[in-house]
Amino acid sequence: MHLIPMPEVFCGSDALEALSSTLAQVNAQRVFIVTGPHVSQTDGFAAMKAVAEMGRDVAVFNETQGDPSVEQVTEMIAQAKAFGADAVIGMGGGSPIDAAKVVAAALFNDRKVEEMVGTDLVPNRCAPLFIIPTTAGTGSEATNISILTDTEEQMKKAVISNNILPHAAFLVPELTVSMPPRITSMTGIDAFCHATEAYLSKRRNPYSDGMALRALGLIARWLEKACSEPENLEAREGMLMASFFAGLAFTNASVTAIHAFAYPLGGRYHTPHGMANALMLAPVLRHNLDGNEERFADLSEAFCGIRDAETFVPQVQALKKNIGLPMSLEDAGVPEADLEPMAEAVLGVTRLLEVNPNPIGISDALRIYQEAFKGE
Repeated sequence: MHLIPMPEVFCGSDALEALSSTLAQVNAQRVFIVTGPHVSQTDGFAAMKAVAEMGRDVAVFNETQGDPSVEQVTEMIAQAKAFGADAVIGMGGGSPIDAAKVVAAALFNDRKVEEMVGTDLVPNRCAPLFIIPTTAGTGSEATNISILTDTEEQMKKAVISNNILPHAAFLVPELTVSMPPRITSMTGIDAFCHATEAYLSKRRNPYSDGMALRALGLIARWLEKACSEPENLEAREGMLMASFFAGLAFTNASVTAIHAFAYPLGGRYHTPHGMANALMLAPVLRHNLDGNEERFADLSEAFCGIRDAETFVPQVQALKKNIGLPMSLEDAGVPEADLEPMAEAVLGVTRLLEVNPNPIGISDALRIYQEAFKGE
């Protein structure tokens, strides 16, 4: 068993107080901040930026798109290098955090973004990288992966390397309070998928199992409350911890076919990542149930306290409905005519399908998309 290290973590309402000293530990002098247009207008961003500016120069890129493209990240890198950045902060949801990872990698590696896509293609440790999530779901603050969009192929691509692991993460529940219920639900179900897939992955291990089951328990307790009571800081902190634990789980075990089937939805229709995962969740789980009943019983017990393999998928569907997520690809506006080309495309995501507990061929892929289209 080989465990991937986790970053230093500061959690709680006062976590950002440690940012300046953490930057000082790496002698950061010129800090490049990657964020999005909404987050950059918040009081939380202003407070973080003021701390980062204590004795340092700071530059901000605040136009990160959802599902950032290779081209946009290339532009960020050019700006960071022109600024002379020696450290990077990523603040926001998964998109700016994933972009920040590749920017930090490019500062200490003479490689184009396209040359880092794949596994272990970042030879040197990235520039000091500090992550501040404002959503609770991607777990990107805990992972060695960055997801970018290849606009030409209409697919998502991954940069995977321990050399892009963040140096430190700051989990501040107050920064997630402004998330509307829709974003809370989509990011929360993303964490649910990370934990579930890690527990079923062929690469699972006792460490990832423990993190996955702990994450599911926290999600069961706090996700619906975070959606219905957005000001509830206990629920917000619970979901931040669930997201982090789920991130540790899949970093050490991998996600599987749910994410593989979601990639064409993000690439073709820019379906938000969490929603894409939610749409594919039940059909892929049903495909994986056969032969994995004990694992499904474990998941059901961790999530709803009922040790029954057949109970888990209906409980998942109930959760999705309760937090207001669409139940079918048809509801999400995906044309039925596109199911077959998406089924062909998903077979190319071999990195994830190879660790899925049950094999998936073209007929399986088409059936899974058809079930998702109908909302079954």
